[in-house]
Amino acid sequence: MADKFGISLLHMPPDHPLPQLGAFDAVELPGSLLNPALAVDKLPPLFFFNGLMPSELTRDIAIHPDRLKTYFLQQMAILLETAGRLGSAGVVVDFGLESCFHDPFRRRENAALIRRLTADLLRTGQKLLLPVRVPFLPEAGESSEPYLSFLNELMCPNIGFVVDVHPHELAGRELDLAEILHWLRFDVQLVHFIYEPETGNRLVAKLLSPWVELGHGFDRELPFLVLPLMSRGETVENELPILKDLFSTFNTGGI
Repeated sequence: MADKFGISLLHMPPDHPLPQLGAFDAVELPGSLLNPALAVDKLPPLFFFNGLMPSELTRDIAIHPDRLKTYFLQQMAILLETAGRLGSAGVVVDFGLESCFHDPFRRRENAALIRRLTADLLRTGQKLLLPVRVPFLPEAGESSEPYLSFLNELMCPNIGFVVDVHPHELAGRELDLAEILHWLRFDVQLVHFIYEPETGNRLVAKLLSPWVELGHGFDRELPFLVLPLMSRGETVENELPILKDLFSTFNTGGI
């Protein structure tokens, strides 16, 4: 089973050109690049879109008036259609699931809204990926079970999870990663490693390897994407060779 490594350019400055990505197996692009003119031949074979709409909107859209929800669903249908035609592997949308776990009204409204995307997901062949933050947010408690419970309510095979790992928050803690993700092992489609290179954060193999090994234990071919938080264009170019070297460590069995 070959591991797939790549980069998320979700926070790439909007005026920065798309960098050369030949060294990566996968890439995640900001939703602003989701248009029919995108040159997919310049992308790795596996690509995703994130941030199709602002998370400030999507986290609360389910409790907005019906008029706004209808407009949101219409726009999502268009975006999913475009993503499907381009050959995208899926789209990430943050519906703020944690706010549903202890609020029956939000849970009911979010589930109803997401179910209305089912036909468009099936028609376009797109996967809708819902974020799960690790370490868990307080609303989620200490288990991933609430996420699976919510997913089961949706009853759509084209919906899964992206795990947003904040490895520097986990460093030095004794954690049973298999237990943390036990409930999600069949529904995780993508793993993010989020860090802040502009503040001196660095990703090293020691931080990533437990998650890669976990993917092997789950017998899943998961894409692992690093997601740098960036505000400057030069950060993008600086990170690419660093990440290429990091990924080669795994591909050559150097860990």
